Amino acid sequence: MANPQSPGWYDDPDNPQQLRYFDGVVWTRHTSPRSTRPAPGPVAPQGAQQGAPEQLAAPQAAQSWGQHPQYPPQQYPPQQAPGQQAPGQQYPYGQQPHGQGGWSRPPAPTSYGTQARTPDGEPLAGWWKRAAARIIDWIIVWVVALPLTGYFLYRAFAELWPAVQDYAKQIEAGNTNAVAPSATPEMVKWLVGYSVLLTLVATVYEVFFTTRSGATPGKKALGLRVRLRERPGPLPVQAALQRTVIPIGGNLFASLPLLSQLVGLLQVADVLLPLVNQRKQAIHDLMAKTNVVDTRKY
Repeated sequence: MANPQSPGWYDDPDNPQQLRYFDGVVWTRHTSPRSTRPAPGPVAPQGAQQGAPEQLAAPQAAQSWGQHPQYPPQQYPPQQAPGQQAPGQQYPYGQQPHGQGGWSRPPAPTSYGTQARTPDGEPLAGWWKRAAARIIDWIIVWVVALPLTGYFLYRAFAELWPAVQDYAKQIEAGNTNAVAPSATPEMVKWLVGYSVLLTLVATVYEVFFTTRSGATPGKKALGLRVRLRERPGPLPVQAALQRTVIPIGGNLFASLPLLSQLVGLLQVADVLLPLVNQRKQAIHDLMAKTNVVDTRKY
């Protein structure tokens, strides 16, 4: 049977004893007992004897709404005569075609929404936890890469230090026209080498962990995991590499004066986008079609 065309409560395709909520894209995990919907059959006559099964069925079904923890009690409506729904046409639970009477549509589950979860229901990570996990990962990467990058930092600092000392002496002598030290070509060479090595280490670190467990140590410490938006599990290598292009690959340009400013603006936009994006995706998430989920929000 084809999926419905609009969000709502429908007969569960896997279990005829219950209803399931369809969010407009996929079937969600939210279900409701089938007893809350009247069984098909003729409407009870007005002169039916008090206490007859036809009349007792309505209060009992209505009572089940009050027993459900998520939804308020609903008034039990009259049953709809059979044959009013077009053959093969499926309407949301509680919605009749052309404004006909019947059930009023139950509210969508308050804990579910495409803005807060993946299509299959996993809760998305908040911005602050993502930012904290990124900081933890960068500290780890910097420490791990230091044996490889330390010499390059030392040589770059050695190139700049004489100019810094000269500038300080001129300021002490009262020279207000002293020119602040700037990067020399030799210093830029060592900084570029440092950036390349650090970027390689960070890329290997990110790809290694996200393709195996879906979580780097920083994300794992905060209960986060990276996955494809449409499919759970560790990332494919291609998606893992795509996620590194902006936040990690952009660091290659950090030592180049003009490009570093443009790339820096792109990286800031990448960091802030999950605050306004409905699916909480950064630019690198949109490129790789990924989401960061919070495993501690179930």
